[in-house]
Amino acid sequence: MAMHAPLADAPLRRPPSGFPAFRPVLVATERCKGCGLCIDACPTDALALDGARVNGMGYHPAILVDADACTSCAKCARMCPDAALSIFVRPRGA
Repeated sequence: MAMHAPLADAPLRRPPSGFPAFRPVLVATERCKGCGLCIDACPTDALALDGARVNGMGYHPAILVDADACTSCAKCARMCPDAALSIFVRPRGA
């Protein structure tokens, strides 16, 4: 396994308009140990552990479950000991 796993997440579903949905949080699922610190730090409960998927290390990774609730505050990313989360600011008008 490579020392630095690439950022990966479930593919974006395209809405009827054809444009991909905005994701304020991208989880590097192969680096996530499923510790839950990001979930505890999220003030809007926008994150959860993915009980249906296990990564290469054998952990259930964190996933974004409510993109609309996420405020891009980055509290989750600051708590992550493995730097497995990337935060993006919502585009203007979105």
